Amino acid sequence: MKNIQKYITYIFIIFFLVIFSFYHFEEYKTFHQNKIQLKNSNNILNEKIKNFDLKYIKELNNINLYYTPNKDLLEKIIYKIKTSKKEILLETYMLTEKRIQSALIQAYNRWINIKILLEKTPYKAYNINNKSFNKLKKSWINIKWSNKQDYVFNHSKVLLIDDLSIISTWNYSYSTFTKNRDLFIFTTDKNINQKLKQNFENDFYMYKINIYDDNLVFSPNTSRIKFEKIFNYAKKDIKMYFQYMKDDDLVNLLIKIKKEKNINIDIILPETAKNDKNIKKLEKSWINIHFFKKYKIHAKAILVDSEYLFIWSINFSDYSIDKNREVGILIKNKEIITNFLEIYKQDIKKTY
Repeated sequence: MKNIQKYITYIFIIFFLVIFSFYHFEEYKTFHQNKIQLKNSNNILNEKIKNFDLKYIKELNNINLYYTPNKDLLEKIIYKIKTSKKEILLETYMLTEKRIQSALIQAYNRWINIKILLEKTPYKAYNINNKSFNKLKKSWINIKWSNKQDYVFNHSKVLLIDDLSIISTWNYSYSTFTKNRDLFIFTTDKNINQKLKQNFENDFYMYKINIYDDNLVFSPNTSRIKFEKIFNYAKKDIKMYFQYMKDDDLVNLLIKIKKEKNINIDIILPETAKNDKNIKKLEKSWINIHFFKKYKIHAKAILVDSEYLFIWSINFSDYSIDKNREVGILIKNKEIITNFLEIYKQDIKKTY
């Protein structure tokens, strides 16, 4: 009798394993493949970022720079959405602009494949995205909240429309186009588009696989090292837009560079930043701080030696650099840099 019970137990275990394997083998296989891919991508990432140098940044020719306040730019983006042919991928921190939401719904009703990844609880505006999320969800658009296990905040601002990539410093709000100084890069570069799509898909489906490209910056994976290498590269001058300067290590690095190289460093900030302790430190170190009154400075950009321009969603803080999902682009293009310098010089005149 005991032998029979023993055999029945063995048969039951074998039966259970067969059934479990049948239903969960692909899931198990995918899990381990992702684990291997993550390890491989980490190894590649560490090697690439260790050897990163600004000389590896490729010149991008099919690229345009735009800035706000500019209501015409809102019209341009809405038109791009309305005339999309196949696909729209949007990864953003805030999405409150009503006309953009309506354009996305219209595009979906034309059978455009749309995926949206949205931050659930923006800092000090925890419910701001709820209304737009529910509106788009009810319209059957494939929209998800970002995974809080991966990042503190998903602060990206990336819009991919077919072959067009829009990387910017803006939130998808009406005030961006009427009150803020924000910067936008439009590019149809195939490599940039491909890498941004890969990164979006990884974030959307929660695949922990790192993407690397010399012309792109992804927080939290590569931004701090690229920040440091960008600053250390400077031989003549550094020009910057930021909302605030809260990363102590990078502030100290700027002070060190100013002391050792005696290069000209200019930073345009909003008036709200003037009482920050790091601003006082920078001013005492003869770094030129300019407070802007006319618009809200929401741009995040660095220009080094009038040769390399960096535009991104990354704020000057350890959270943004080390803990958030952020995306940026590194640009080598004379025309774009000339346009940026024109905007920057105009803004310097409106500061104190």
